[in-house]
Amino acid sequence: MPHKMTITGSATGPLREYDRYVAFDMREKGSPSAPKGLKKSTFISYTVFVAKKAFNKTGLSKKSIMHEKILIQGEPTLDIPIDECPGEIGIICFQITVLPNKNDKEAKQEVSKAQQEVAATK
Repeated sequence: MPHKMTITGSATGPLREYDRYVAFDMREKGSPSAPKGLKKSTFISYTVFVAKKAFNKTGLSKKSIMHEKILIQGEPTLDIPIDECPGEIGIICFQITVLPNKNDKEAKQEVSKAQQEVAATK
């Protein structure tokens, strides 16, 4: 069973291009509360690896990726050279979705819809 991950946010650094894929960094904060007795989660930095074909379908550009909220669905990887993966966790992206810049309620509905679509295809 693969390790599935879903993260949302904007790129925190520039888009990097390689032969067959692009990479960018994201940061996601943890929940403001934790179960009693456990420490609160902190920010985690991710390096996301996306196939060029999938990235091009999103309509994102080197400039717009820093300003758009995006949903990434994929799985973690430990097999990327450290110089290509400055984030704490590398993620191989299976699905990338640009979220609407509307209010949070509508964005959450879009995230839920995207997650349901991915679940239906697996």
